[in-house]
Amino acid sequence: MSAHTWIFIFLVAVITSDTGVYGRALSRRTTVEYDERASLRADALKRWRRGVASAHRERCADLSAPWLENNQVPQGQGKLMPLRLRPYSPGVSRGSVFPGKPLFSFVRRVYHCCQQKLHCRSVKGIQGRLRGEGDVEFLLLKEISSLTVTRAELHLQLSNPLHAPVRPVLPSLAKQNLPTRYSSSMHGDVMEIRVDLEFIIRGLQDVAGGTASPGPSLVNMRHREEPRKDHGINSDPTGWNLDLGLLLDCGLSSACNDVHVLHAPFIAVYYK
Repeated sequence: MSAHTWIFIFLVAVITSDTGVYGRALSRRTTVEYDERASLRADALKRWRRGVASAHRERCADLSAPWLENNQVPQGQGKLMPLRLRPYSPGVSRGSVFPGKPLFSFVRRVYHCCQQKLHCRSVKGIQGRLRGEGDVEFLLLKEISSLTVTRAELHLQLSNPLHAPVRPVLPSLAKQNLPTRYSSSMHGDVMEIRVDLEFIIRGLQDVAGGTASPGPSLVNMRHREEPRKDHGINSDPTGWNLDLGLLLDCGLSSACNDVHVLHAPFIAVYYK
């Protein structure tokens, strides 16, 4: 064989050897990079799951969060929302009121928390419906009067893009120097407000002759002071039709201009 042939064979062998070494090094580096990416994805997934679990526990804890008390006298005009509680009667009531999405979501959250043994309680939802200029009507089934109520609360979702410090006031309580108990939270530009209505439900149970649980009720409040109309509460002789005002105090009247109710409110009644 000529010298040129040997040189060609030698070069081919060297190139092939270098390519094999490079290929093995590249393969090992690719494997390491893949393992690192997989590890990063697994860590990110674990952090995401921990974040979801933590947020879920917080949402469950909100279900039994202690009330805040609003003793302040409204400084501005605010927004007045008439609340009308009526007995449901198939022959008189204008059709059934189907639960809205916020009520469905709330009941589902209570159920999921109960599944995880976090604040497990029985709850009934009463969907309200908007009538006219901001009036909200609730139709109460007769079974409400026989429940042993442990907590009852009005749920509101408000559009509040300016994050105004909205505080609810029940004029019927404010006129008796009693606080309005509530809780609130912001989620983006949406404000969720809950107002304690336990005394209202207990009062209706008293009037209807149901099984009311111990505690302050609407009837006891009425017996302490007269006349009834001064409390902002009106009812018919049977005691069932109840008109109640809720004032949303924004501190300044102008701050309430951008505050609007997003959905028809609902009442959640917890019972034993």
